[in-house]
Amino acid sequence: MTVCFVRTGERRYAVRAMLPAGPVLEMNPAPGFDPWVPHDLQHFIVEKHFDIAGAVFGRLAAGGTAGTFHAVEQGGASREASRQRRKLAARDQRLMPEQSEDYARSERATYVCWQDWLEHSDDPALRARGAEMAKSARSLAASMAPAERALYTPARRAAVRQEFARLSRQWAALGVGESLTESW
Repeated sequence: MTVCFVRTGERRYAVRAMLPAGPVLEMNPAPGFDPWVPHDLQHFIVEKHFDIAGAVFGRLAAGGTAGTFHAVEQGGASREASRQRRKLAARDQRLMPEQSEDYARSERATYVCWQDWLEHSDDPALRARGAEMAKSARSLAASMAPAERALYTPARRAAVRQEFARLSRQWAALGVGESLTESW
């Protein structure tokens, strides 16, 4: 699957997922715009890096909608798009019920990794944002089960920071109407 993050306005973005043998799925508008790394791009990085299969992007790759995406109408075929939406919603309900905890795991991982990236930034304003989030991130990490907390090794955190930095540079350089595309 390829995922496209599109800057649709000054403070707006959309996410499109293209499966090899399926419809184009879209969330537009997507929540949590950030000029450096929008919220869903943060989730994409973390879910991919920590192999969180039952959250948003893993469910999309498995053929679901993650409850927030919808099929994009192709060439005005609204009846077909409506049929696709019903089919995808039904499939989404059947996907990975045993992995529903992955959504919460993804939220925790995203917050902890985002705070870590901000805290290590060269930009003083970003470091200040990270400092404001530090207490919450420590509390969140402390509340994790030991096996989950053990995943956040210094090496893994550094690798996630590098990915945040790489994609942040690309995202921040985009103008309205431009996008960046990554493989899942």
